Amino acid sequence: MFKSPIEFYQSHYGNPGDIDVIFAASLATSEAIVAIENRDKDLARQKWASVDGDKLLHAWNVGIANFKLKGKVWDEIQKPVLDGPIAKPASQSLAKKVYQRDRYICRYCNMPVFTRFKGSPIHKLVEAFSDLTPGLSLINGSLHGSGKSGGIKNVDYAKFLWSLAAPDHVVPRSHGGQTDLANLVTSCSGCNYSKMDLTLEQMKVRSPL
Repeated sequence: MFKSPIEFYQSHYGNPGDIDVIFAASLATSEAIVAIENRDKDLARQKWASVDGDKLLHAWNVGIANFKLKGKVWDEIQKPVLDGPIAKPASQSLAKKVYQRDRYICRYCNMPVFTRFKGSPIHKLVEAFSDLTPGLSLINGSLHGSGKSGGIKNVDYAKFLWSLAAPDHVVPRSHGGQTDLANLVTSCSGCNYSKMDLTLEQMKVRSPL
């Protein structure tokens, strides 16, 4: 049994050692935030500089490329026939409640996660060390990237692409899962992307509940 969706995905589509790099990067980012909040700017820069965005983005792209090349490692996803409509995605306000309840930790893999929201601690690193995230800038408290009209690309997010927070439906919406606090958990984007429409049973992943 796999501990988390990201472990499942990496075992099939990643390169050896990628998952260690991903977890180390998230931890270093969390430590950098703590350091800058404690006004230890030197330590914060050291920790944030140690996060290799190029390597993280490469791991992300390799996983996607291998998925397309190798194809699915499971049978076609079996989805039940639903009597009613599929539940709507989580709103931003509900997502915030989920993150706060889970203390900004992925319930699947225990990775610290970070948000795009205004006032997010990650913004402190972007603002203090703009040279380390050249594609990102803060305008009126909001993140802007190198894309058209300030759109943020994966390359801009590279340092924390894997650890961006997402509200995950434990029972997928396509399987009748509801959008409520009982069925939503905080997920890193790695686990969220890896899980897709699969159930935990199909992935052989332990339940976070």
